[in-house]
Amino acid sequence: MSDSQDFSALPLEERLGHKVWKVRLEAYEQAATKFSNSRNDHDECFRIFNEQGDLLKKAVTDSNVVAQESGLLLLLQYLKFGGNASNVLKLKNTGLISVLVEKGLSSSRAGTKSKTIECLLYIVEISSNGELVVEEILPFLDNRLPKLVSGCVTGLHAIVENFGCRVVQPNLILPKLPKLFAHADRNVRAETTKLTIELAKWMGDALENVLFPELKPVQQKDLTKAFAEVKGRIPEQIRLTRKQQIEIEKQKQQMADEEARLATGNPSNDIEMEDAEPSGQEAAFDPTDLLEPVDVISKLPSDLSNRISSTKWKERKEVLEEVYEILKKAVKPAPKDDYTDLFRIFSKCSKDANIQVVQLAANCVEILAKGLKGDFQRYRHLVLAPIIERTKEKKASLAEALSNALDAIFAVCSLPDILEDTLNGMKHKTPQVKISTTNYLKRCLASTTIYPTGNEINQIMSVSVKLLGDSQEPVRQAATEMIGTLMKITGERELNGFLEEVDDNRKLKVKKVFEEAKVNVKTNPSSVNAPQTKRPNIAASEPPRLNKPKSSMPSTSSTSKRTAPPSTSTNLKANNNNLGLSSSTIPSKRGATSPAKRPDEMLKASTIGRGLTGRSLTNSSIPSSNTKPESVTNQKDKEELEAFRRDKQNWLEKNKELTRRNEMLEHDNLNLKNENSSLLARLENVVKENSNTLLMLKQKDSQINRSSSDLENAKLKIRDLEQTIEMMKLQQKSYVSTQSPQIGSYGSIFHNNSTTSPPSNSDTSTTLGSTPASQTRVNSGELSNRVNRLSIDGTSQKENPESTYKFSSISRSRFTSPQRMVDNTNTFSNHAGKEHPDILSDDDSWRRAAEVTTQLKARIEKMKARSRSGLSNFQ
Repeated sequence: MSDSQDFSALPLEERLGHKVWKVRLEAYEQAATKFSNSRNDHDECFRIFNEQGDLLKKAVTDSNVVAQESGLLLLLQYLKFGGNASNVLKLKNTGLISVLVEKGLSSSRAGTKSKTIECLLYIVEISSNGELVVEEILPFLDNRLPKLVSGCVTGLHAIVENFGCRVVQPNLILPKLPKLFAHADRNVRAETTKLTIELAKWMGDALENVLFPELKPVQQKDLTKAFAEVKGRIPEQIRLTRKQQIEIEKQKQQMADEEARLATGNPSNDIEMEDAEPSGQEAAFDPTDLLEPVDVISKLPSDLSNRISSTKWKERKEVLEEVYEILKKAVKPAPKDDYTDLFRIFSKCSKDANIQVVQLAANCVEILAKGLKGDFQRYRHLVLAPIIERTKEKKASLAEALSNALDAIFAVCSLPDILEDTLNGMKHKTPQVKISTTNYLKRCLASTTIYPTGNEINQIMSVSVKLLGDSQEPVRQAATEMIGTLMKITGERELNGFLEEVDDNRKLKVKKVFEEAKVNVKTNPSSVNAPQTKRPNIAASEPPRLNKPKSSMPSTSSTSKRTAPPSTSTNLKANNNNLGLSSSTIPSKRGATSPAKRPDEMLKASTIGRGLTGRSLTNSSIPSSNTKPESVTNQKDKEELEAFRRDKQNWLEKNKELTRRNEMLEHDNLNLKNENSSLLARLENVVKENSNTLLMLKQKDSQINRSSSDLENAKLKIRDLEQTIEMMKLQQKSYVSTQSPQIGSYGSIFHNNSTTSPPSNSDTSTTLGSTPASQTRVNSGELSNRVNRLSIDGTSQKENPESTYKFSSISRSRFTSPQRMVDNTNTFSNHAGKEHPDILSDDDSWRRAAEVTTQLKARIEKMKARSRSGLSNFQ
């Protein structure tokens, strides 16, 4: 196919899927240009892509990298000019977000990667739901390709940086951070650090409490330094979602309408104005709302009550330290649990004689107050008074702990909640309690945002003025600072009556504190009291507003410039009013485009061209008759509005309850999954241990079998040796009994020869030949001892190795075979016959010896046969 061929005549749909990448590239660029030039998001150019979502998916996953980048630009223009929530949902269902993350974020081309991130940001902006994109990114964090993991972390960082934690809940991201910090690739770790720092801007210390226990000390140190640089900065959402943009436009429109009504002198909708004000104020972001509630009660020591009642202060201190560590890790305690018993324990510890116990109890109260927030209200009365009572201690560390606990209590309460206990503390007989409590009230007044009531001001000043005359200067100074702070809220005029009897020097000090004090109350008494007097008279005073000079001045100026025909028409209208007809029919036509201006039009219509003579004498009765239907209408509107508000509140509460239940179920599901995985891991370990144990048992069994066989072999050897010994004993007895006379005489002859002269060579050989016969003369006692020394473990040999050696040598030399014994006997007989023929001269003796020898041979053969048959039977 030649390059000069023109494909522009083909339909756009066919060119988008063409096999030539240049054709696809031109189609992507052409479609993107049409998107940017479209009139609205319902333009015809979007129709084909709205109907066939796979076209955008194929463009994003184009095989050619240049065409792929143009495909991403096509998707970006589509989202920018034609995207809406329904279209984004369709794209998600087609799997476009997943392939966009996989193919775009892993690309090595900077343009492709940046366009992919911008597309993801537009998807979050249009859908107003960060989880829609985050849930698609998270599975790729476990991918083996470091480049893809790094790109996914970069995408998460961009989403959090632009939309913040208001749109993107970090609950899904936080569990992945420890694994990302332990990744082998340094780029992944670097991008994870950037993401974590961005989360720290929104979550603050709550992130450290959740993340740091799972990181290495070195990583904790590096992150602590990085967090210190961004600590204190107010997080700001850079990019708004479509939903937020619509809300801001509505607020601007409401403000413009209010300004227009105020400019015309008719602020007729005070109720709507009150409703609009809170909607324009953005609620303060609380990072703990992003965390899951923690069940603290179940983690407390089971013997807490017994140990806290111990007489030893060390045991009380140790158990409170355990409770403090548990509460410290629980950033968000479960608000639905009952902490009454726990706070009673803290109240009891606040009165303890040991200051370490008191300090730990104050720290625990501070942590729970910050964690429970508004739910702490019901436990306030249990701990506030004991803590105020204990402020008499002067130790710096304890005073600071008590002060922090009191501040944490007021942060979740209001001025009326703590005022009674605080005033009682200011009346305390101990000066230190007076000083600490007065300073506490000063801090509460400086931080409160609600103007105190007249009764509260009276209660505070009645006690404070007495403290100005106290005998101790620190008490007077504390009261001076507190009154000056209160004066900053109320103004000088409100408190001048209470300070009449105070000396001028003290008044000057109060005035100085008043000038330097800083408070958070934005409204003054006049602005607070004005709506209270004005709001009830809106309906009743609406008709008299027509007679105000401010509203009549424009009417007089307009009448001077009017010509005769308009004046006559207005006179007709006036006459109609005098006849009792409703004057609202004609102005309704003029004010149809702006209902808020209808009273002004009525005002102009009723005053144009009318002088004193044009007024009816019964004009005073008309407003009363006209206000009744208006007041009734306003009353009905108010009732309907209140009903709508109640329905809305009920719906919000139900929605909140369902959301909370859903979150609890998800949390339980996650816990069950974790528990299941841990049980599976434990099961695998148990199976491995069981297999190892079975192998060890088999090894032990084989060792036992080998030992048993060795033992049996040893027993057989011992039995053979015993049989041999018994056989030798019988042979020795029979031989000794038959040859004892000849051997005795030969022994005496041999003894005589050995003492007179050494034998010749022939004699030596004869003597050596007779040695076995002489060695066989062993008594039965010696043989018994040697048999007894035989054992399997060789104990006797170990104890006496010399005797073992002797026994072995003797047994080898003395226990000879029967044939050898016969030979020795013959040798002995020949030798004895040559030297002493008289010894063996008796034929009967020699014959008897031969018979005995034959019998011995027969016995030996029988015993051998018996032993062989026994061994064969045993085997």
